[in-house]
Amino acid sequence: MRLAVAFLLALFLQLGLTAGHLWWVFAACQPLLLVVVASARRFEPVGVAWTGLAAGLATDLISERIIGPGGIAGAVAGVAVAAVVRRFEMEGPLYWIVGSLLAGACSEAAWMLSLVTLGAKPDHLFVGAFATVAMTGAAGLLVAATERAVRIWQSPERRRRRVLRRL
Repeated sequence: MRLAVAFLLALFLQLGLTAGHLWWVFAACQPLLLVVVASARRFEPVGVAWTGLAAGLATDLISERIIGPGGIAGAVAGVAVAAVVRRFEMEGPLYWIVGSLLAGACSEAAWMLSLVTLGAKPDHLFVGAFATVAMTGAAGLLVAATERAVRIWQSPERRRRRVLRRL
């Protein structure tokens, strides 16, 4: 249920980031790929691929692109992230940062490759792909920092210190 809510929030955030009055680099961020990274904690690689497929198809619909290449790219990114996370047993900030960078890079590479095989012209080239990877990685860094701050805020040590100060 939490993953579905995160998917909807990421969908609305991605739609908001593509607004016309924002700098074009913000539109390159793909928060839906962060949902794919988050699903790597819960699902097997096949389940993460299905999440990536849904994220990619949603991205295709939002971007008004050809339906399909984004779904393929999201599925490939999901499998790659799940494999790396499981192989190297990543946790904490490293999980989010590496996962988001890997998801962005794999998604862009698979998207470009699938468009080349279809004979279609991509709407962005290497600068746009680099911006997508960089901004998705920055969003992953923001999620990692937020998760770390929440973990520190809710830690038993902090509660103990607050209780001891009151005494």
